[in-house]
Amino acid sequence: MLAKIIDGSSIPSFVINKDHEVTYWNTAMEALTGIKREKIIGTDGQWRAFYTERRPVMADLIVEEASAEEIETYYRGKCEKSRLIDGAYEAEDYFQALGSQGKWLHFTASPIRDKNGEIIGVIETLEDVTERKRAEENLRYYLKEITRAQEEERKRIARELHDDTAQILGSLARQLDNFVRRKHGFAPKEILFLKDLQAQLNRGVQGVNRFIQDLRPSLLDDLGLIPAVRSLVKGLQESDGIAAGLSVLGEERRLSPEVELLLFRIVQEALNNIRRHAQASDAQVVIEFAEDKVKVTVSDNGQGFSLSGGLDDLPRSGKLGLAGMQERARLLGGTLGVKSTPGKGTTLMVEMPS
Repeated sequence: MLAKIIDGSSIPSFVINKDHEVTYWNTAMEALTGIKREKIIGTDGQWRAFYTERRPVMADLIVEEASAEEIETYYRGKCEKSRLIDGAYEAEDYFQALGSQGKWLHFTASPIRDKNGEIIGVIETLEDVTERKRAEENLRYYLKEITRAQEEERKRIARELHDDTAQILGSLARQLDNFVRRKHGFAPKEILFLKDLQAQLNRGVQGVNRFIQDLRPSLLDDLGLIPAVRSLVKGLQESDGIAAGLSVLGEERRLSPEVELLLFRIVQEALNNIRRHAQASDAQVVIEFAEDKVKVTVSDNGQGFSLSGGLDDLPRSGKLGLAGMQERARLLGGTLGVKSTPGKGTTLMVEMPS
């Protein structure tokens, strides 16, 4: 009966026993891989459906009770523990050997246990997600172009503000300062008025310069990500009175201008959220450079929030800032994670390959 259920399923599935031998290979699996069951049942050749050289598939790792670290060596950044089945793992990967142009598969390997809880086999189910991945790649292209256009417009506006508005305001501030210092005989009320006018003008100059830096920080272009983020952290301390710090772990290195810009925008938006909404007294940014990845963590001790709908529900829940950060993380080929509890602060994590 079990064999009939598996074979009648439209979901490509196969089962291996404790000795890694294939015991079931359903019709949908035959259609997906082009390998007939009589050619593979009773063998440990399940790898042939996916790879050109022998290596363990996910089911092999589960039946061997491999650790999370061992599984990660084969599916770097592409796998996670199943949230539904204890001991199961799921992943998404591209398989060049499948079909004429390769296929993207989402697959889950789940242990089969005996009455004593011992693993006696594994069932692996697969889903062809090639069309979805191609659609995502197409969408990612347009998002990338939109992001590039936004940054070019930011750069243009920042340049015009610097060359025009900031220069005019700066000149007015200097002229007013010279006028106050050279002229005498003002009434007390006139002196107070002029000083107040001078203070407002200086605040205006500082505001425009701060706006220019937010639009397109020169530090990012000239010195890179770390100095630019350090400037953001310093601004949070000085303008908002929030105790903030930046820690850099690993061997610091420059990344491509596009990657540094996207990471900077993520940190900038995260700190802006802390400034506007968190009611926090402390915020910390950690940038970690590992051999094959970069990880950025932004945390605060603020009021936190509920994320009941999950990250996929960010736009509908009105959390557009987080949604924008998620899209930037995807453009980097990375992932965004958010942990937040009402009254206990928020931690945001971005991890990307390098």
